[in-house]
Amino acid sequence: MVKSDTSAKVFFAHKDQLEDPLDTSSETDDIPNVKRRGRRKVSTAKEKVVVKPSVPMDNRINLNNLTAEGLTQVLPGVGIKTAKEIIDLKQGLPGERFSKLDQLKAVKRIDWDEVFATGEVYVE
Repeated sequence: MVKSDTSAKVFFAHKDQLEDPLDTSSETDDIPNVKRRGRRKVSTAKEKVVVKPSVPMDNRINLNNLTAEGLTQVLPGVGIKTAKEIIDLKQGLPGERFSKLDQLKAVKRIDWDEVFATGEVYVE
């Protein structure tokens, strides 16, 4: 809510319609800021550029979503036989999903501590 200086009326204004009280430049006085119905846009002529920080992509892999062939490509030293053993283990669990990484340690052919240390795999 903003109170008008000229008419003393109170009205709602969007943040884009408000001018910066610290900006005393006269550049906006030369440009007419009349919008439809005679409303005056009370913003500066300069548009502020907002740069959003880029978020790095999550390169981790969810083991619950992979097939046996996908497991052979992702996990180092895993062949198709071990991958099928992991899939069979997953299907024997409630909901047919891993809930903890420690459940994978039932498969003894893989050094799971080394795989978990990389941080590239997770279960959800």
